[in-house]
Amino acid sequence: MWSIVATWPFSIECVEEGAKRLSCGGYALDAAEAGVQLVETNPAVDSVGRGGYLNENGELALDGAVMDGSTLRTGAAACVRYYEHPVSIARAVMEKTRHNILVGPAAEAFAEKVGFEKADPDYLITPEVRAKYEAEKAKKETSGHDTIGCAALDASGNICTACSTSGANLRMAGRVGDTPIIGSGFYALSGVGAACATGLGEDIMRTCLSFRAVELMRAGKSAGEAAREVIASAHSALKACGLNVHSMAVVCLDASGGTGGAANHKGFAYACAREGEAAKVVFVEPAVDDFVE
Repeated sequence: MWSIVATWPFSIECVEEGAKRLSCGGYALDAAEAGVQLVETNPAVDSVGRGGYLNENGELALDGAVMDGSTLRTGAAACVRYYEHPVSIARAVMEKTRHNILVGPAAEAFAEKVGFEKADPDYLITPEVRAKYEAEKAKKETSGHDTIGCAALDASGNICTACSTSGANLRMAGRVGDTPIIGSGFYALSGVGAACATGLGEDIMRTCLSFRAVELMRAGKSAGEAAREVIASAHSALKACGLNVHSMAVVCLDASGGTGGAANHKGFAYACAREGEAAKVVFVEPAVDDFVE
């Protein structure tokens, strides 16, 4: 049994590409990475890769991460400029170094060293993105912070994740969100499950959202049950500390191939596919009833 799930409706192309590979017996990480790469290349997705949100200095600085749930090996790259596919740089970090995370200019130097080609900034930052940045910076608007997070289960039982984001809109230069942070933006454990988060990274990191979701599946919860429970508990914990809770969502994949997703706000949906079922988008109701945007 193979299965794949990813955050947001725009991930349908990711899921369809991953499903093609999984249905031919492909490795879960290959499927997830290939799917995420498609979204990174799509300038219509304004929160990932090419065409993504710029930081306060007008730079496109991207984050990516991968995890192999059968080995617990992980790789991540953060604040990477000049490269289109941070998810693939992250995989190279996992496979070619003894480290988990590389950041900023050092991550860029590593990418160049191992053979990734630099992309022209005028290709990565489209005229539409530059115009939007100038307008929003003048208004001091800071909304926008979504992630493509994909979890895949292959026919051999391997569970892996791959994630990518351009980070929060107009964020401080050097800011790193949850996407490349193990246990927060992603986690995978073969035989148990995987989770990927999306939303405001600061809140997600405070609650170790993805690791806790996988632990709920270890305790016997289905993917859908784990997703709703972890969002509700994280939301409540942040509120109990007197914090202004921002949007958070998660997708989960359990070892039987079940998928699920949940959010603390309206409008969240995820894409999924599994053996014998075509790719589809699933909209979910909020897991809490007291979210205020």
